[in-house]
Amino acid sequence: MSIYATNTFLTQPGRAGELISTLKSVLADTLRHGGCESITLLQDQDEPDSVVSLTQWATREHYEAYLEWRDGTGDTAMFRGMLVKPMEVRYYDAAFAITA
Repeated sequence: MSIYATNTFLTQPGRAGELISTLKSVLADTLRHGGCESITLLQDQDEPDSVVSLTQWATREHYEAYLEWRDGTGDTAMFRGMLVKPMEVRYYDAAFAITA
């Protein structure tokens, strides 16, 4: 069963657009990484400097291996340079889903 992971990024004032552009430029690599099933970037309507990456993975282990790989590329450090605090990672199991 797939898992969902969220990364919450709180950017320095006015840098959310830069973060989103940077994330979009590397997300093709993410989809090619083993176990990645989907990616959605969300920007908070009320706090536009808050961005959430919602990803779906085959397993938590796939995602953790991806984070380690991304750290090794230097991208994680680049993202951190845009943030006011470290990104927050959380893991979820689907409890219920319905679509129109």
